[in-house]
Amino acid sequence: MTEPDKNASDSELRARLGSLKTALGRAEGAEKPGASPAGEDGAMAGAMSSGLRAATDLAGGIIAGALIGMLADRWLGTSPFLLIIFLVIGAMAGLRSVYRLGSRPTSGSKGGGTKD
Repeated sequence: MTEPDKNASDSELRARLGSLKTALGRAEGAEKPGASPAGEDGAMAGAMSSGLRAATDLAGGIIAGALIGMLADRWLGTSPFLLIIFLVIGAMAGLRSVYRLGSRPTSGSKGGGTKD
């Protein structure tokens, strides 16, 4: 049996390795950091996730304020006053949370946003 020519196979392997390196370099250059591989579906899922989080933050603030106000009114005997005050405070906290969520930079944006 004769052995295959090692030089020929080495040169073929080196050529394949070189083409793979260039293809890998192009693929890494084309890929944006933070971009989701899912495309439009991933962007839609991210938008829905942000929307649901905003809705739950707002509703959670209002409900928590109402519960705290109700319990404080029951404990202190001041009928609707603390309920109204804590309901307003809860709504303000929920709106602030929604504002902070909306003002965050998205993963695909290049500008630097301010941190809270």
